Amino acid sequence: MERIQRVRACAAGAVSALALFVGAGVVNGAVLGADWNAWVKTLGRLSHAPSNAVGMVLWLVVSLVLGAAGAWLYAAIRPRFETRLGAALVAAAWLWATGFLAPAIGQIALGAIPFHIVVVDCAGGAVNAALAMLAGAATYRA
Repeated sequence: MERIQRVRACAAGAVSALALFVGAGVVNGAVLGADWNAWVKTLGRLSHAPSNAVGMVLWLVVSLVLGAAGAWLYAAIRPRFETRLGAALVAAAWLWATGFLAPAIGQIALGAIPFHIVVVDCAGGAVNAALAMLAGAATYRA
């Protein structure tokens, strides 16, 4: 059994985290930015969101956690797949299911965030997870 290369896995996690952070910025800023702003405006005084700076730091932490988890999962399952691409896509699917899909279902169940925002964010998360795991896999290989 092949051992996980810890330094490579950490580097892959950092690259994956960066890809997730940038991808989330594109989805939530460029694609959904107007929708998020309109929704927050309708909340008025009920909104308890932190400042933009604090929010960015929190999303960076979320990206680091997800990126590290995805990279370690990729490193653990890679020897069991014929191709690195296959392992990266399986890791991406698990990352998306646990980091994007499950929370999205919870948000829909709560009715806390408009449905279309949750669906678009979740779909964007699938693309982000795939790109992040492919970038992490390329880094782990190097």
